[in-house]
Amino acid sequence: MNNLAGKLMHSIKETWFTIWFQDKNTIPLEVVRSGLGFLMFFNYVMFTPADIIALYDESGILNRAVVPEMNQFTSFSFFIYFDAPWQLLTFHYVFVALCFCLFVGWKTRWVKWLVLIGHISYFNRNEFLYYGVDTVLIALLLILCIAPIGSALSLDRASQVRKHKKEHGLESRPDLPASRRGFACQRLMQIQMAVIYFSAGIEKLYGGMWWSGIAPWVALNNNETAFFPMDLLADQFWIVNLMAFGTIFIEVSYPFLIWSFKTRPYFLVAALLLHISIAVMMGMYYFAAVMIFGHLAFMRRHWYAYAGAWWRKKMGGMEMIYDGECGFCRRAMASFLAYDGLQQIKVRDYRTNPSPVVSSQDADKALYLVTGNDKAIPGFDAYRYAVLRVPGLWWQVPFFYIPVFSKLCGRPIYNWIAANRSVISQCVVKPGRSTQEGIMEQPSS
Repeated sequence: MNNLAGKLMHSIKETWFTIWFQDKNTIPLEVVRSGLGFLMFFNYVMFTPADIIALYDESGILNRAVVPEMNQFTSFSFFIYFDAPWQLLTFHYVFVALCFCLFVGWKTRWVKWLVLIGHISYFNRNEFLYYGVDTVLIALLLILCIAPIGSALSLDRASQVRKHKKEHGLESRPDLPASRRGFACQRLMQIQMAVIYFSAGIEKLYGGMWWSGIAPWVALNNNETAFFPMDLLADQFWIVNLMAFGTIFIEVSYPFLIWSFKTRPYFLVAALLLHISIAVMMGMYYFAAVMIFGHLAFMRRHWYAYAGAWWRKKMGGMEMIYDGECGFCRRAMASFLAYDGLQQIKVRDYRTNPSPVVSSQDADKALYLVTGNDKAIPGFDAYRYAVLRVPGLWWQVPFFYIPVFSKLCGRPIYNWIAANRSVISQCVVKPGRSTQEGIMEQPSS
């Protein structure tokens, strides 16, 4: 009997840990973090100084004295400490910068908390501006705050990879850290989205307009959300009925069928299409985008792996030929490769491993990139080729593809650096510092 009870407890424990505490990377959460950071940045950066003063300042349309009357409980907001418009505007633009930092994943461990507190401050200062999506956003941000995010798809990750490559060689790369707490937070976010959908679906069942199938018609005829040609729906009213009953079916079924391995892809696509249609037909782009990124918590890690493998195959192989005796070259390559999250670019030190495609004499003059079909691209154009094909380097595309600028400035600057890299290396790298090969570094000749 005791043996049976022990087996039962062991089985329950294993099931509990399987549901909540698996050792997995945090990539799904990082996608949500980056998406929400971008949406908040875009949303708040659209406010002009006049808008901020009118909506949040004591001299604006909503006097601070009436704020407590809007809540049953005392609400926290940093805005109650601001006595001058310049203080309010300073807070606003610092908050916008923090949202951008959350988007790119810079100093994520503490930035995420500041973004949450800042958003709550806006929310409590003027609740007339906000609706349900802001409550959803606060819930998702809170989960991200307790999650160990920043270890992937972020500047924090790029900094870690760059440091690792400098210490252990350009071919090395630290593994993505696994986190049980991160997996638990992802599961919590999934449950949050499932509960939101189920609650919305049950609430619709209490509405007579939803049972009669005319609720979408009423919503689309609202002056604030009239973005769709109603003549089409009037002639084909069955589409309105299908929209009503289809929405109820998706929202009520979602929390039950989203967990299955077989049905998850279909219901995830259905939820994404539902919110895309809300954005297109009702103009609620911010609401739809926040909900879409919340649903991406259900994305499986191997889906991202398949997408990455497909992209690498489509872009083809890339190998960079560099000078391993140049300290500046190694540092530059480490910084460049730190953003290659899909590991599309291979490297070759022509000093120790000559390339069969590029001669050592040519490689001594400039860096080369060899494509999958053995095409050799030199210097500035090598970087130009890579940044367009490596997602982590897309932020550099404007620097390499601005018309005229790249030809007048980009190539001459690169050529000057390549011709003087020995001098630059002596200035950048201190003599005597040990390299990744474990030898004492000497300036290249």
